[in-house]
Amino acid sequence: MILFLSSILLSLEKNTYTLQELIDIGLKSSPEIMTRKFQTNSLYESYLSSKRLSNPELEYSTGDAESYDGDIQRITRNLSVRQVIENPFKRHFRIQVNKKSWEASAFNFEYLKLEIASEIKEIFYEILFLKKNLELAHKKKSSIEKIYHLIQKRAELGEVKDLEALKLSVEMLKAENERNEIQTELKLAKSSLNAFMGNSLPQNFSVNGDLKYTPLDIHEKALIEENLSYHPLIKEKKTLVEQAQNSISFARWQRFPDFNLAAFSQKMLHGTNQGIGITLDIPLWDFKSKEILEAQNQALSQRQDLKALQIELSKQIKSKINRLRLSEQTLRLFEDALLKQAQESMRISELSYHHGEISLIEFLDTQRTYFSILRDHQESLLKWNLDKVALERVIGEELK
Repeated sequence: MILFLSSILLSLEKNTYTLQELIDIGLKSSPEIMTRKFQTNSLYESYLSSKRLSNPELEYSTGDAESYDGDIQRITRNLSVRQVIENPFKRHFRIQVNKKSWEASAFNFEYLKLEIASEIKEIFYEILFLKKNLELAHKKKSSIEKIYHLIQKRAELGEVKDLEALKLSVEMLKAENERNEIQTELKLAKSSLNAFMGNSLPQNFSVNGDLKYTPLDIHEKALIEENLSYHPLIKEKKTLVEQAQNSISFARWQRFPDFNLAAFSQKMLHGTNQGIGITLDIPLWDFKSKEILEAQNQALSQRQDLKALQIELSKQIKSKINRLRLSEQTLRLFEDALLKQAQESMRISELSYHHGEISLIEFLDTQRTYFSILRDHQESLLKWNLDKVALERVIGEELK
C-alpha cells in the first residue's frame, strides 16, 4: 500500500518527460485513440455476435373446444418450438464479412497509433529545437553583454567613442527581443503538445532529449517491397478486398434457402397431434441479382483502391527517402566544415577585437554569422528528424 501511494506521488510530481514516455501517454489519453478503440471493439463484438445461432421460437396457446352438437367439451393446448437453421455456406461467408470488417478496423487502428506517435515526435522535436535556440539566444546576449562592459570601460578611458556603446546597447535589445520571441514560441509548442494529448500533462512540464543525427542505411527497393506487404493501410485494404469477396459469396448463397425446424404437440378436441416439420423459404422471385452486382462492384472498387494505395505509398517512400538524404547531406556539410570554421572565425574575431585589430562592426558581423550558422545547424537537425518521422509514417514502422 505504501509503495502504491509513493508511486502515485512520484507520478504526480513528475514534470519532465522523454519522447517514449510522451508517446506512451499519448496512446493512452488521446481522444482520437479512445474513439477509434471503441469503434474497433464494437466491430469485434459484432463479429462474435454473428457467430451465434439465432434464438429458437417457442409458442404456446390454450383454449376451450366444443363439438357442434355440444356433446363433447375439452381444453385444447398447442406447444411448438421453431429453430431457424441457416444455410451453413451462407453463414460461413456472413461471419467472414463481419470478421474482415473487424480486422480492417484493427489495422486502421494500428496506423492511427503510428500517426499519433508521429505527431507527438514532430512537436517534441520542435520543442527541442526551440529549447536549443533559446540557449543560443542566451549565449548571444551574454556575449554581447561581455563586450558591452568592455566598451563601457574603454569609453570611460576615452579609447573608444560613446557611439560604440550605443550600438552594443541596441544589439542587446535585439538579442533580448529574440529571446522573448523564442520563449513565446516554446510556450505555444508545449501548449499544443499538451492539448494534443488531452491536457494530460502538468502545466509546467518539460521534455528531456536532444536533436540527434544518426546515419541510416536505407535500401529503397527492399523498403518498398517490405512496405507493400506489412504497412497497416495495405493490410487494411487487402482485408477489405477479402471482405468484398466474401460479400459476393454471401450474396450468392442467399439464393439457397434457410429452413426452419419445428417440433409441436397439439391437444385437440378429438385427440393429440405430435410431430416435427420443416419450412423452406423458396427464392422464387428474388434471385439476389442486385445484391450480387453491388458486391461485385464493391470488390472491384476495393481492388482498385488497393492498387492506387500501393502506387501512392511507393511514390511517397521514394520522395521521403530523397528528402531524408538531402537533409543528411546538409548536416554533413555543417558537421564536416561549417561548424568548425564558424567556431574558429568567432575565436579569432574575439581576440582581434580585444586587441583592437578589428572594429566593433566587424566583430558584430562575425558574431551574427556565427550564431546564424549555429541556428541553421539546429534547423537542419530538426528537418532531418522531421523527414525521418515522415518516412516512418509512410513505411508504417520505426527506422532503426
